[in-house]
Amino acid sequence: MKKLLHIQLLPLLSGVQRFSLHLLDGLDKNEFSIYVAAKPGGEFCAEVIQRGYRFIPLPTFRHPISISDTLTFVHLLWLLLRHKFDIVHTNSSKPGLLGRLAARLCGVKLIVHTEHGTAFQDSQSPYAYRFYALMEFVGNYIGHKTVFVNNCEREKCLSMHLLPAAKASTIYNAIPPALTAQLGHIAAGRKLPDAEVIIGSTLRFSTQKNVIRLITAACKACALTPKLRFIILGDGEHFELCQTIVHSYNVSGQILLPGWDSDIVPWLKVFNAFVLYSRWEAQPFSIIEAMSSGLPVIGSDIPSIRELVDEESGYLVTLDDDAALTNLFVQLAGNFQPAYEKGKHAAKRITELCNYPAMIASYTALYRG
Repeated sequence: MKKLLHIQLLPLLSGVQRFSLHLLDGLDKNEFSIYVAAKPGGEFCAEVIQRGYRFIPLPTFRHPISISDTLTFVHLLWLLLRHKFDIVHTNSSKPGLLGRLAARLCGVKLIVHTEHGTAFQDSQSPYAYRFYALMEFVGNYIGHKTVFVNNCEREKCLSMHLLPAAKASTIYNAIPPALTAQLGHIAAGRKLPDAEVIIGSTLRFSTQKNVIRLITAACKACALTPKLRFIILGDGEHFELCQTIVHSYNVSGQILLPGWDSDIVPWLKVFNAFVLYSRWEAQPFSIIEAMSSGLPVIGSDIPSIRELVDEESGYLVTLDDDAALTNLFVQLAGNFQPAYEKGKHAAKRITELCNYPAMIASYTALYRG
């Protein structure tokens, strides 16, 4: 039996952590002995333990670069030497660098990294952009295989010579069969909204998710039509500011900010459309789940979202064109029929793009290699 270690950073139950859970749940437990390492204390840790996987706490892990990274690196070296893993699979940028370096020094046979969005972004300063691109290059050089969850970032990294083509592959994210069936049942029961249109989202209230512009556009749209309702789930550093914006427009009755809820399924039943106006993404599970439940998606017109959402399954809005986003919201309130038809197509499209058995088979083949 092969000993497999997944390394995560934060113990949150966001998309990156859910990826590990979805993947590990589909692996043959007679072939793989599963370990998961991450910062302790959150929902992710509880889910790992509940599933019977071996959880290894990394208490010194921090999101920002800090001196504690040295302690985490030493801890990883000790763990890898002690457990003698056959496969180390890292996720996110910091675990991808520290974990791959430790695994290489310890002689791990197979080092895999899944790229859940590159650390370098166009919005960064030139210095930061070059630094993070260099870190990506180093990590890819150390590891054996790098998996991208979309084609656009794989092609970008190849064009920047951050890794050779032989090390790079694309495997789309997917959700497990039980959840797929549950959301498919919701999709089959979709009906046109009667009196009001509810546009929902689940996200982190962060700069990446462009949440301040999203909330502002929603407020302006609600001021123009009483038929609109918004339910934006999540929390984060901009949550209180977004609450203030909603109050300042006096539309608290139309825009609800309930906070974080890890159980999105009941909310998807309520939504009539889904919005994610992010500045950058890899391949968000939130869009996969929304499309699986038959919702049309309103997304920012960025490469990774374009791989999931086309003209027949949703709407793509130019990033930072807030007027266009507001106008689209108002348009949907006035005539939702075209969006309803897009939602039907979305459910079919996402089933073809994001196939769970294909994801499991691809990673299993990678682990066996």
